[in-house]
Amino acid sequence: MILALETSCDDTSVALVDMTGAILFHRSLSQISLHAPFGGVVPELASRTHALHLPQLVADAFKETGRGLSDLTAVALTIGPGLSGGLLSAIAYLKGLCFFSRLPIIPVHHVRAHLRVAVGSVEEIPHGALGLVVSGGHSHLYGLSAWPKLELLARTVDDAAGEAFDKGAKALGLPYPGGPEIERLASLYEGEVNRLVKNIQTPLPFDMSFSGLKTAFVSLVSREGKDPSRRPYLAATCQEAIISHIVDRLGKALRHYRPPALLVGGGVAANGAFRKALESLCGEMGVSLFVAPRPLCGDNAVMVALMGLEIFRSGQFSSFPYDEIAPRPRWDED
Repeated sequence: MILALETSCDDTSVALVDMTGAILFHRSLSQISLHAPFGGVVPELASRTHALHLPQLVADAFKETGRGLSDLTAVALTIGPGLSGGLLSAIAYLKGLCFFSRLPIIPVHHVRAHLRVAVGSVEEIPHGALGLVVSGGHSHLYGLSAWPKLELLARTVDDAAGEAFDKGAKALGLPYPGGPEIERLASLYEGEVNRLVKNIQTPLPFDMSFSGLKTAFVSLVSREGKDPSRRPYLAATCQEAIISHIVDRLGKALRHYRPPALLVGGGVAANGAFRKALESLCGEMGVSLFVAPRPLCGDNAVMVALMGLEIFRSGQFSSFPYDEIAPRPRWDED
């Protein structure tokens, strides 16, 4: 059995999985209400809240499953990339929890975990597949031929897609986090939308850029005014612009690399319109699509547990003694 922790940003999450990958326990505590007044995540507040919640979540996991520390085979946790304070909260807690038992601690790469959960615990990552992670911190496309190593093929040159949703929502006066609010309002509109930017230029053909979309959208909101009746139209315009840009660059990459499969994870992958656009694109191109289940698109400990289980099976965890486990907030995707 593997105990997993995820604290890389503002969600405190704990999971227990058995050695087949079956989920025995999973619970996440959101900090949205704490950070909403500030319009974004406050790192120090996030790390202190992780430290407060972790002991109770782990206790709940053991109590509700009837298991204990002696039943664990290993523990897994995200050590990067992410906010250093949050990462350190989980590392310090697990080192203390496991000190006497000397259970193996498996360091997990946050981005790899997002892609691992897209195919679940059993299936192999298809050779030659591409992986797309779209979230508040990432809009990156990877080659997965040497999995678990990631070959960076394309990235955003400025804001991430999730940031673009949040900034669009802020322009509309919507609460943080903005992505779900934009999607909710956009679903109320069925007409034509404004195409914000037609030709987005980036240094490399598959790279993404959202700053121009953001600027154009803010200008549109300024022209349209704050009439509440126009909000669904504006939200739909924002959502369509972000999704269309991602799909445009992704389509070019798929035509160039011709992968057998595409894996998609990250918070933005929970957006229904985006999922439909991915299904349409991959269907047209004959590419197998694996998208993380909606409840597991955002940061969660299940993805950490499944990635940890894969590392455990490979034996790679043995190279990580306790004193070498430290936060890697800017962990390279190598």
